[in-house]
Amino acid sequence: MAIKQLKKITLYGQSQDKAHVLQGLQAMGCLHLIPLTDQPAEASVRMQPAEASEALAWLERAPRARRQVKDKSAADIDTIVREVLVNKSSTREVSDARDKLEERIREVRPWGEFHFPELSELSGQRLWFYALPQGDLPALDDIELPWQLMAKDDRQKMAYVIVISEQEPAEDLLPVARSHVGIVPLSRLEDELEESEQLLEDLFAEREALTRWNYLLSQAVAAKQDAAELAEAQSGTLDEQAFFLVQGWMPESEQQAAEAFCIENGVAALFEEPTENDQPPTLLEKTPGTGGGADALGFFQTPNYRAWDPGNVVFYSFSLFFGMIMSDVMYSFLFGLIVFMFRGKLKKSEAGSRLMNLAYFMSAVGIVWGAMIGSYFGASPGGGILDSIAFVDLNDYNAMMKLSVFIGVAHLMVANIMTAWVNRSSSFALSPLGWALVMGGGLSIWLGMTGTLPEVFADLAGPGMMILGGAFVFLFTSTRKVRSAGDLFLRGLDGLKAVYSITSAFGDVLSYMRLFALGLSGASLAMTFNSLAMGVLHSSPVSGVLFAGLILLLGHVLNFALCIMSGVVHGMRLNVIEFVNWGLSDEGYPFKAFSKKED
Repeated sequence: MAIKQLKKITLYGQSQDKAHVLQGLQAMGCLHLIPLTDQPAEASVRMQPAEASEALAWLERAPRARRQVKDKSAADIDTIVREVLVNKSSTREVSDARDKLEERIREVRPWGEFHFPELSELSGQRLWFYALPQGDLPALDDIELPWQLMAKDDRQKMAYVIVISEQEPAEDLLPVARSHVGIVPLSRLEDELEESEQLLEDLFAEREALTRWNYLLSQAVAAKQDAAELAEAQSGTLDEQAFFLVQGWMPESEQQAAEAFCIENGVAALFEEPTENDQPPTLLEKTPGTGGGADALGFFQTPNYRAWDPGNVVFYSFSLFFGMIMSDVMYSFLFGLIVFMFRGKLKKSEAGSRLMNLAYFMSAVGIVWGAMIGSYFGASPGGGILDSIAFVDLNDYNAMMKLSVFIGVAHLMVANIMTAWVNRSSSFALSPLGWALVMGGGLSIWLGMTGTLPEVFADLAGPGMMILGGAFVFLFTSTRKVRSAGDLFLRGLDGLKAVYSITSAFGDVLSYMRLFALGLSGASLAMTFNSLAMGVLHSSPVSGVLFAGLILLLGHVLNFALCIMSGVVHGMRLNVIEFVNWGLSDEGYPFKAFSKKED
């Protein structure tokens, strides 16, 4: 992957050809327009087709879709939109009524089939219903109003009492609020519920039948969006008497196609390379295999046009971090299985396919790492070939700390080396190279002092790398031009300020310790749930099977969810904050092609 090289294109044409030229540019779909005026498009055109979009969203959420109608003359879109919105509104109304009926039935059912007598038959007295916990029955002895115990439910420990009073009793008459039974008997409520269910089925069937218009609705929405973008493009041109001017960014590889377009439409064009004052958008070239790394990073930040694309590094580093945090073969396998189950939805878009490939690779790395530490739902293999593969001891704190710090230093060194390569034509490149030497030297000293590396790394190689790197940082971080003694002094202050950032570098490296900490906590939780389940099983061999199974199921589901959340959040955090902080100096903005969306 790489950031595509762009060129600025300026087109000149006659005013009467402006609409035709812009429509052609929209059909070509390779231009990121640069607005040349502040004049907004007409509000009526810029408005999105809210009703059509709402109708399309309602149909796309249907569980099943019919065969699509592709003939645009086969139906009136406005009529279809109205039918869909009526279906949506009716479905919600009937669904709300059904839910209220279900709630009403739950409240009335304990009282059975109840028909109120006429008020005159009770001499103006009314019946008030209370569902009282059996433990509160003594409270009935303290009320002065007549009451009758109708029934008891020993399973639910409830008593059903009717109080007789002409006026509604006080709220504190009994420890519970009264039940609102209403005058509609239970049988009638159940009939209404059945009618609602049947009506909902009819509405769902109507919704499914309407899904045959999904394609035409999507085309109507796309056409409206195309019209809105075209109007915005027309308002962003520079018009002067009989001529108009359009400007934008386009990939360098599309220049021949643009030249052919200009010849065909009789417009003049000027192609220019970006200058230092230009801020072109960023167009990433994403491959199907590892492009998911750039997509994942793109949720948070877009690299500057003059920077480098960290997508490939993020693809592999994010997968490694996720696998180390999951630290279990079966958890990682289940994650990949979940992604596999949703592959149909993910494959509907190119970005979804790239993210699916990233998720598969994350799962594979997690399986490999889990096998290396020997964790299968928190249990060790206990012999055999799987036990021989498990050569990493997660409980060896010293080794795991060294591994985490080594990964962090390597990750940040890659970021600095790539920054140095991008700025290789400038002396500033020596500054990120210096930081790479400082980080590598610090790691060498530590590993040499602990005996992991020969002592020469602690005594000579490491200090030499840090001194040389610190000198590069001090001398070449500042890009201030030296024209006087004052400039030289200020440049020295800039260098000292840069060297002081070594504390930030130390903190960023230590942030990678979370890989070890989170991996260990997830594995420990899994082992804890296994131990609890085994304890319950041994204490009660009969009922213990059920409770041990529940502990294993609920415990591992909870731990699995926590591991996924930690793997995604903290794995991406190390890439977005620590890595990007050292690898990308400025943020860019994405390339948005002026393209036609309607087929």
